[in-house]
Amino acid sequence: MTSPALPATDLAALLRAQAQLNQPHTLFRAVQDACAERFGFRFLTVLKNLPGTGNVMRMHSSEPDYPTGALKPMGLTEWGKVVLDGGQSWLGNSREDVLWAFPDAELILSKGCEACACAPVLWAGRCVGVLSLNDARDAYSPDDMADMTLIAQTLAPALI
Repeated sequence: MTSPALPATDLAALLRAQAQLNQPHTLFRAVQDACAERFGFRFLTVLKNLPGTGNVMRMHSSEPDYPTGALKPMGLTEWGKVVLDGGQSWLGNSREDVLWAFPDAELILSKGCEACACAPVLWAGRCVGVLSLNDARDAYSPDDMADMTLIAQTLAPALI
């Protein structure tokens, strides 16, 4: 099911969240709430790209099994070439996609997640982070990725 384009009022709410106190938590929570309402998810993470290390750092998570501050070796993977190096969104909608993309695929799959939608956060031409949503198989469509990418971009101030 394709949803209508992201309303300007939704984007405005995220931009207002950037100006609030208690950053970056306030912005992360506003993005989480917007994604829950717009797309749904079993869990959501915000990752900061750490160029030159081969890692990303989890900055926010809706799932206790994915603690913040943890490093994940994604920079040297094929997924990393697409998202972190290429600055492209990535959509996986099957068990095979999750196994291809993530070193912790078994944990992701154990939560009933065979869909993963990843939108890069770009700043000055480089990927500074990623918004990642996970849910049941075929939960996300290519049409969802345009709005997800807009929402992800609001995270830039928290990740640079």
